[in-house]
Amino acid sequence: MRPFATRACPRSELPRSATPRRTKARTKARARAGSISAQPGPISPAPIHEFRPEWIPAYLSNGLLGLRCGPLPQLEGVCIVGGLASIQPVDEVEGFARGPYPVSGDVQLGPHQLSRVPELAHLLEQRYDFAAGELHTRFAFSTPDGSAHVEVVTFCSRTSPAVVLQEVAVTVDRPLTLVLTGSVNHEGVPGRMLERSTQTPGTDQPVCDGWMLWETRGGLSTCGTAFVTSFTGPGSVERSLERFDETAPLRTKYKVDAQPGARYVLRQMTALVASAFHSQPHRQATRQVGAARIKGWDRLREENRERWRDLWRSRILIDADDARWQELADAAFFYLHSSAHISSLFSTAMFGLAFWPNYHYYQGHVMWDIEAFAHLPLALAQPDTGRSLLEFRFQNLEAAELNAGLHGYDGTQFPWAAGPRRGEEAIRSNAPQLGFEQHVNMCVALAFARQVHITGDDDYLRERAWPVLEGVARWISSRLSPVPGGLGMKEVIGIAEAQRPVDNNAYVNM
Repeated sequence: MRPFATRACPRSELPRSATPRRTKARTKARARAGSISAQPGPISPAPIHEFRPEWIPAYLSNGLLGLRCGPLPQLEGVCIVGGLASIQPVDEVEGFARGPYPVSGDVQLGPHQLSRVPELAHLLEQRYDFAAGELHTRFAFSTPDGSAHVEVVTFCSRTSPAVVLQEVAVTVDRPLTLVLTGSVNHEGVPGRMLERSTQTPGTDQPVCDGWMLWETRGGLSTCGTAFVTSFTGPGSVERSLERFDETAPLRTKYKVDAQPGARYVLRQMTALVASAFHSQPHRQATRQVGAARIKGWDRLREENRERWRDLWRSRILIDADDARWQELADAAFFYLHSSAHISSLFSTAMFGLAFWPNYHYYQGHVMWDIEAFAHLPLALAQPDTGRSLLEFRFQNLEAAELNAGLHGYDGTQFPWAAGPRRGEEAIRSNAPQLGFEQHVNMCVALAFARQVHITGDDDYLRERAWPVLEGVARWISSRLSPVPGGLGMKEVIGIAEAQRPVDNNAYVNM
């Protein structure tokens, strides 16, 4: 007998009143499903035409680099680099770190520089293109000497994940001197510059416009960055680099006598590499951006769009009368998959790489939420990405074993908040009760088991999952205490984050 088998009820046995109702319901459901399946792609949010102070800037990421771009992307933004670590300024613990802002720049009309008179700019539109993983911005820059219409396209490459790209296209309303600047800006970023140059060692023909070696606050890691620019447009162009000021941002300027009706385009590609990936990150960043330059801006953009098209094949379709549900599902899919990548070898944090100064960002720590909630949908759509997120836990098994020993247990005990460098406990020291929130261990183990179930990869089971499962099992055995009628797990805190531990918390035990 087939389990859960049911007998089909003949239509003649249905009550007469039920037949038309069901037929009508089916017709409506099919119509909704048809309208959903007929949609050409994901639903991007409605464009904004003004930016309010209480809003948080747009988030772009490829899982290795994360950007927040303001309404004037060249002037305001932050960048988080995967694997980069620093001492957090308030709690003085290890956490994530900002890198130099890689898509900085400026627009100058005659003597009027956008960075000096931003009040003369007016946002026309800023919009996401979820289908392509891009941010599009249009603004007007109106000065006494003339006006410019500026269009900006920004994205983080998924095929060259150490590289972010930006295009700035400008048209003017009258003849004037136009200066477009591409820059990598470290100003306001906690840390210090160690080295900076516009020359490439060993050659008279530089591979890039310039490179920089940046050290994070506390000296926990370094970030290498390098960038290249290009300019197209009619007329004679004067190109200049910021060569001699060793404390200045990397900066390339293009000066042209602009004419109305013409289009002037500055393109910029910037690579950022954390020292966790390479011992000379500035040299590796130069290599990465050099390879991007050979590929070209257009090819990288098309590759990125193709990668996003492939991702959206896993789009979740919502059968509902209100299109808002589909919009929410598409937004959740976009932000989740933006924040993870096969190169996310340092996992990702809640809110991904979406830091903004007045935003709750959990200091970039890897916590149980990633394995409990984020891993499953990622592994179903991108099994390789799911595997990469878990690789962070596997590579830091030693830290988990030391943590278990420090607490008096056998096996492995994954920390409540893992720091990016070695996966050690990095939670703030003024909340000792959080040390009793130990369900993270089971969440990590279950994620490894799910990865095996989803992929059916026996090699992964033996080489990666089993050491974690076995270590957590040994921890559970040593963690349990005899109680009347069996064994219990004493003094734990569940997901409610109480102030004091209890015995046999329901969530932990289940």
